[in-house]
Amino acid sequence: MEGKRYIDYVCSWGPMILGHRHPEVIQAISDALDNGTSYGAPTDLELNLAKMIVETVPSVEMVRMVNSGTEATMSAIRLARGFTGRNKLIKFDGCYHGHNDSCLVAAGSGLATFGIPDSPGVPADLAKLTISLPFNNLKAVELTVEKFGDQIAAIIIEPIAGNMGVVLPEEGFLEGLRKITKENGILLIFDEVITGFRVSPGGAQELYNIMPDLTCLGKIIGGGLPVGAYGGRRDIMKRIAPEGNIYQAGTLSGNPLAMAAGMTTLIILKNKEIY
Repeated sequence: MEGKRYIDYVCSWGPMILGHRHPEVIQAISDALDNGTSYGAPTDLELNLAKMIVETVPSVEMVRMVNSGTEATMSAIRLARGFTGRNKLIKFDGCYHGHNDSCLVAAGSGLATFGIPDSPGVPADLAKLTISLPFNNLKAVELTVEKFGDQIAAIIIEPIAGNMGVVLPEEGFLEGLRKITKENGILLIFDEVITGFRVSPGGAQELYNIMPDLTCLGKIIGGGLPVGAYGGRRDIMKRIAPEGNIYQAGTLSGNPLAMAAGMTTLIILKNKEIY
C-alpha cells in the first residue's frame, strides 16, 4: 500500500483464521464454482458442514445456516421468543451481536431499567424489550431476573467479550448465568461468532464447559465468504419452519461457495496442533 508493506492482523475482522488465500480453501471455492453459485435448495456441502458443526460444538444438536452473524443472532432471538412465549431479552454492555434492532440497545438509567435505542432507526418500544446489564456482574442479572423473570425469553452473551477488548468472564460468571437461566425457564444464547472454532475447536462453551441452549456462529465457518449459523437443542430447533411455526428462511443461506470454503477451513482446523 503506497509502497509500504503491512502485516494484516485484522484478517477481515475474524473470518480469515487460516490467513489470506489459503490454497486449499481457494481450490474448494473454485471446485464449487464450477458447479454453480446458488441453487436455492440444500446441497451435500451444506449437509456436510452442518454435520461438522454438530460433531464439534458441544451443545449443538441441530443447526440452521444463514448469511451472517447478524442473521444468526436475530434468528436465535426470534426462536427464543417463540419457544418461550416471552418477549424480553438480556444482553451485556460492550458485547456486540450484530446490527439487528433487538441488540442495538444501550442500558437505561439504572439497574434493571428498560433499554434505550443505541442507533437512530431502532424503535423505542422495541428497545424497551431489551435490558442491557454490566458484563461479569452476576448480581445485576439476579436482580433483573427477580423483577422480570417470567417475561425474559433469553440471555444472550459473548462468552468472551471480544468487542470490548477481549474481556474474559470472571470465575463463576458463565456458570451463574447457566444456573439462573435453567431455574427460570430462560434460554441461554452464546454468541460464538468470534470465539467459535478459535479459542478451542468447540468454542468458548468447550473451553469453559458450559452448555448453552442456543449458539450463534459466523466468520470462520465461511472460510472468508458470507455465512452464519445458529443451532442448539433439538427440541428448540424443531420449532423452526417448516417443521415448526417459527419462521426463518433465506434464498442464499447455505450457498455452495461458502459451504465449500467453510467445510475446508474446518477440516484444516481439525489439526490439534493449531490449538
